[in-house]
Amino acid sequence: MTVSASKPVVLAVDDTPENLDVVKGILATDYMVKAAINGEMALKIVEKAPPDLILLDIMMPGMSGYEVCEQLKANPDTRDIPVIFLTAMEQTTDEAKGFDLGAADYITKPVNPPILQARVRTHLALKQSMDELQAAYAIIKKHSERMEQELSVGHDIQMSMLPITFPEKPEFALHACLQPAREVGGDFYDFFFVDDDKICLVVGDVSGKGVPAALFMAVTKTMLKTQAADDPSPASIVTRVNDDLSADNPASMFVTLFIAIVNTRTGEFCYTNAGHNPPYVLRGDTTECLNQRHGPVLGAVEGVAFRESNSSLLKDDTLLVFTDGVTEAMNTDDQLYTEARLEELISGNTNKPDSLTQRIIDDVEKYATGAEQADDITILAYRADAEPVAAEVALLQLTIKSDLKEIERVNTEFGAFAAAQNVPPGATQKVCIVFDELLNNAISYGFDDDESHEIDIEVAFYKDHLLIEVSDDGIPFNPFDRVGPDTTLSIEEREVGGLGVFLVTEMMDECQYQRHKNKNSVIMTLKLQD
Repeated sequence: MTVSASKPVVLAVDDTPENLDVVKGILATDYMVKAAINGEMALKIVEKAPPDLILLDIMMPGMSGYEVCEQLKANPDTRDIPVIFLTAMEQTTDEAKGFDLGAADYITKPVNPPILQARVRTHLALKQSMDELQAAYAIIKKHSERMEQELSVGHDIQMSMLPITFPEKPEFALHACLQPAREVGGDFYDFFFVDDDKICLVVGDVSGKGVPAALFMAVTKTMLKTQAADDPSPASIVTRVNDDLSADNPASMFVTLFIAIVNTRTGEFCYTNAGHNPPYVLRGDTTECLNQRHGPVLGAVEGVAFRESNSSLLKDDTLLVFTDGVTEAMNTDDQLYTEARLEELISGNTNKPDSLTQRIIDDVEKYATGAEQADDITILAYRADAEPVAAEVALLQLTIKSDLKEIERVNTEFGAFAAAQNVPPGATQKVCIVFDELLNNAISYGFDDDESHEIDIEVAFYKDHLLIEVSDDGIPFNPFDRVGPDTTLSIEEREVGGLGVFLVTEMMDECQYQRHKNKNSVIMTLKLQD
C-alpha cells in the first residue's frame, strides 16, 4: 500500500473538475486523493507512483475509461490496482464490458457519499488482503523451492552413494536397483567383497526424507563397510554400527537393515535382520521367507547385542532383498501391494537377477498406476550360478570346567588336532598362547560366584585359516574394549594389566566379541601361511 501521511492513495480520473472536487471532498479525510482530468494524465501518474485504488470516469475526451482500464490491466505492475468505474445512470447498461476488462466495481453519478466511502473502503481492504495472500504465497513458494532443492540435493547424495557396476563372476549373478520417490527417502543398497570368496550384501531404509535422511544413509553405509573390512560376523558389524549411530543421534533417526555375508564358493551365508522386511530365498518352485528378526532398527537404542542366522544357496537359488516401498506401494484405492502379491509374482522364478528386479518394478508400477509413489523402492537379487563347493573343514570341539588345570588339557588336545591337520608349528604355538591368556582370564575373573561353570571351545581348520571360538556364561565382558598397554613405555611406567589381551590381538589376524543368549563369545581368525 502506498503511504503518505499514513493514508492510502486514491487516484480520481474525470474530465469534469466539479466531479473531482466532489470526490476529494468525500474522501480527503481518510485518503490522499490525486486527480487527473484525462486518461493520458492518469496513466502517467500511475506509472510514476501507482496508487492504491483508481476511481475512473468512463466517458472522457480522447482516451475513454475503458481504454485506460485495459492498459492498466495489461501491465503486470498495475493490473492488481482496483479500478472502480464512475458512470452516469444511463451508462450502467455497459457494466459487463467494464467487468470483462477487469474493473472491480461501478458507482453511478451523482456520487452518493456513504456509498463511495463504503465501496472504496471495501475494495482497499480486499486489495490489502490480496496483497497479504500474495506475500504469503511468495513465502510459501520460496520455502517450497528450497524444499525442492533440498530434495534434489538429497536425491543426488543418495544416488551417488550407490554402486552401479555389478560384478561378473561365474559363481553368481547380482543386480540391484533403487527407484526413488518424488520425496526422496533414505533407501540404499551396497555390495562389496570382504575377501576373495565372500561378498557382503546390504539393503537399508532410513527414516525421514531429504538431505537429513540422505546424510544419515551415507554415514550408515560408510560405517557398515568400514566395520565389515575386519569383521566376518554380520551380528558384530551391526552391533558396533548401532552403538555408533545411537551414541550421537539428536534427530532420533533410525535405519532398518538387512546384511548378509555370502561365501560365493560354498553358497553358505550368515545374515542379520535389524527391523527390516524379511527377504526371500527362491528355490525352484519354493519360496522361503527368512523371517528371523535379530534385533531392532539401528540408531534407536545403544547397547543392543544383535544376533545372526545361517543359511545356504544351491545352484540357481536366489536371495531377494527389498524395502517396504515394494510391499507398501498403494493403488488409487489406497490398497497395499502386500507380501502375498510379491510372493505370487516371484513364485517359480527362473529370471536372472536383473530381469527379476525389473519384473518386480514393472508389476509394482502397474499396480500403482495413477497413484503417486510415496516411498523409495529398492530391490537386490543375488543368484548362485555354480554348484556349491563343499568347505574343507575339520573341527575340534571341547567343553571344559572353569578350572585352571583344564588349560593344559586344552593345549594338549589342540596340539594333537593341529598336528593331524599339518598346522604350521608357529601357528600352533600362537593358538596355545592365546588359549593360556583367554582361559586364564575367563576362569579367574569371568564369574561372579563360586559355582562350577562350563567353557566351550571350538576350532575349525580350513585350508588357509583357523577359526577359533571360546564361549562362557560369565558376566558380560568384552576383552577388546580395553586399550592395550603403551609399549613405548618401560615395564615400570606401564599401567598394570592389558598385556595379555594385547598379545591376543597381535597374534590373531581377526578378533571380535559377541554377547549372545547370555554368553560371552570371543571369535578369532588366524591365517595359515605355507
